[in-house]
Amino acid sequence: MSMRFDSSRRRLARWAGAAALAPWLASCGGGGSSNNSVALAASAAATSREAGYAQAVDTIFSAYHPPGILAGVRVSGEAPWTRAFGQADVASATPMSLASTFPVRSITKSFTVTLLLQLVQSGQLSLDDKVGRYIAGVPNGNLISLADLAGNQSGLVDYSSQDGFIDVFFADTLHVWTPQQLVAFSFAVTPPFLPGEQYQYSNTNTVLLGMVIEAVTGQALGGVLSSLIFKPLGLTGTSYPSSADLPAPTPTPYSVDVNTFATEQQPLISPTSLAGSGAIASTLADLLVWGDALGQGTLLSAALQTQRKLRSRDVTNGPEYDRYGLGIGQIGNWWGHTGSGVGFQIATMNLVSRSATISVLVNATPQNPPRRDLNLAQELFERLAAVVEAA
Repeated sequence: MSMRFDSSRRRLARWAGAAALAPWLASCGGGGSSNNSVALAASAAATSREAGYAQAVDTIFSAYHPPGILAGVRVSGEAPWTRAFGQADVASATPMSLASTFPVRSITKSFTVTLLLQLVQSGQLSLDDKVGRYIAGVPNGNLISLADLAGNQSGLVDYSSQDGFIDVFFADTLHVWTPQQLVAFSFAVTPPFLPGEQYQYSNTNTVLLGMVIEAVTGQALGGVLSSLIFKPLGLTGTSYPSSADLPAPTPTPYSVDVNTFATEQQPLISPTSLAGSGAIASTLADLLVWGDALGQGTLLSAALQTQRKLRSRDVTNGPEYDRYGLGIGQIGNWWGHTGSGVGFQIATMNLVSRSATISVLVNATPQNPPRRDLNLAQELFERLAAVVEAA
């Protein structure tokens, strides 16, 4: 029988309280010089933290039995912790590699919106601009601002939940799409609410923002991502691919039944089916760098980064954030983004007060989950975060 976790984000505080005892006990001792005592205490605390990290991973394996996990924790003043666990491919028993390339799914949204904010910063557009100024045919395009798109409050339905898209997608997961074809499925449906009235997580929003970025810059989205984000941050393992063939090693995607723990291989999908909402591929090392930049606003002015978070609202559906701002979500005191879909789940989150980033990549999506939006990478992030916050 699988363990079912409390869905409340407040569990972070509970786990942190339990984890706090280990470093405290480890630092208790007597005798020796003060320098030796300090060194021993620091060593014991580090050992305790790493034990806490390992226990967090063991808990997820015991509860859900995913094939493989990559996990990393970077905290200012501490040695980075990065580990590979389990299998990249079950049939061949290939172990997971720290160098693995993963599709990062919706973490792409955080990149796309960061690009948008960079163009705002350079004066090429405004968050208050209406999307109809750049893209024709958008329902309520004269009312929906770019900020509405970035904050998932445009009212535009998710193209990926429409029958027309689903029929083609499942008939051929490698079908090549244009962004215009994707958003057309959304445009055919009357928006259920006016912009700003509600929160509604929708892939349509960031596909449209990618189209806006291309219209403003005159360049393909992948090229702009490379020149303004990947290269400045040194993200050499990150790309905006047009094919499902990624640099090796790439884990096999699976579903895992959370009740029986049976795994089933999932098909590769064309990243063009996700475009600006989910096409990016990356590595653990790069996601740790990206988590720092995203949470701390490395590529943005302090004012824009503040606005990015302040323009957040309570989440009512989709990924299990507490609040969602402009291409960035909040879980407890941490800010970042998660991703999930067809065999892969990912999370990268940053705690500004500790200059800490946690990134987790899992080559499985849960089948028959106890909650609709269960993300195994997020589950592990929250347990690792509890260890960090307890230190």
